[in-house]
Amino acid sequence: TTKAEISSNLFLMYYLDQLVLTGAINDVGAAVMVNVPKSYRAGIEISSKFLINSKLQWNTSLTLSRNKIARFTEYIDNWDDWSQIPVDHHNTDLSFSPAVNANSELAFTPSKSFTFRLISKFVGKQYVDNTQSDERSLDPYFVNSVHIAYTINPAFCDEISINLLINNILNHQFESNAWVYRYFSEGEFRVLDGYFPQAGINFAAGIMLKL
Repeated sequence: TTKAEISSNLFLMYYLDQLVLTGAINDVGAAVMVNVPKSYRAGIEISSKFLINSKLQWNTSLTLSRNKIARFTEYIDNWDDWSQIPVDHHNTDLSFSPAVNANSELAFTPSKSFTFRLISKFVGKQYVDNTQSDERSLDPYFVNSVHIAYTINPAFCDEISINLLINNILNHQFESNAWVYRYFSEGEFRVLDGYFPQAGINFAAGIMLKL
């Protein structure tokens, strides 16, 4: 008989002078942050657990949210005269704050010693800075991984656990982070930016002994 457990949580966080990422990096590669006067995060979190039978279990989580800055002023460096150009923005999405996050773990345990897990993750569209510009955004991505664990109990120790993790089994190409620097030069706005592509299919293995 399938057993199910579902829980949900509503949240609202209202901020004054929240410190947020601008999407830029400084001269040593550290992320630059700035205070924005008024902002908020609001949404719903839903998690579930389905015990389908004694060998199969499915765990999921989903977060839907709005992450907004009511108003802030962006200052763009003017390389022509070394001044700064102020640009006002209203009701824009916070950088690196996707509206949708979802996770799934399907665990199959055919025996006490062996467990197979299919781990899936979806991350919605993210903006690299706080201007909500599609030109400076990260596409949504959906990544699947497999975790295999095998446990034995030999005479010379309590337990040996052998683990194999196969990440991104579908070899999906995606970026999970980026940086951007906007500036004005020779009469037009320009951009310097960089994106961080993630690894394709990759493996990690380990052995753990309990004495």
